[in-house]
Amino acid sequence: MKLTWQTLTLVPVLFGLAACGGTGPIVGLGASSTALPTADAATRASPVVVGRPARVFVFAGVGARCESLSPPEITVTVPPAKGELSFKPGQPTLIATSTKSTCAGRDALGTGMYYNARAGGDGIDRFTVSARLATGETVTRDFEVRIEQ
Repeated sequence: MKLTWQTLTLVPVLFGLAACGGTGPIVGLGASSTALPTADAATRASPVVVGRPARVFVFAGVGARCESLSPPEITVTVPPAKGELSFKPGQPTLIATSTKSTCAGRDALGTGMYYNARAGGDGIDRFTVSARLATGETVTRDFEVRIEQ
């Protein structure tokens, strides 16, 4: 199936494949996503509500001059057990950090990932997605959402 963290101050952080300002692209996330980082996972800080799709993450590729690149190819490698994922291209995002900090504060367009809990879903749901850029760089990330009725 093909489909794609925010701090408490609404400033996003980087989900990196390669250093911006170098030769490769990076993947960022949007300021309106609501997830907090963990070592290898992104956990949505606020709960999701059954029947209301919630943006979890934005994948965005940017080039060496911080320009938006074509969106990464996103694959769900472990699907959620209690809900469904959908993806919307053309979502704005703000890059907060990059390895060389050259793209911090720059806007980019990416693919928003939305989670929609199924009726009867409750508790925690986890899933894993991979993003692959046109350059071949791939990163896999685990996500976690908390469902409230």
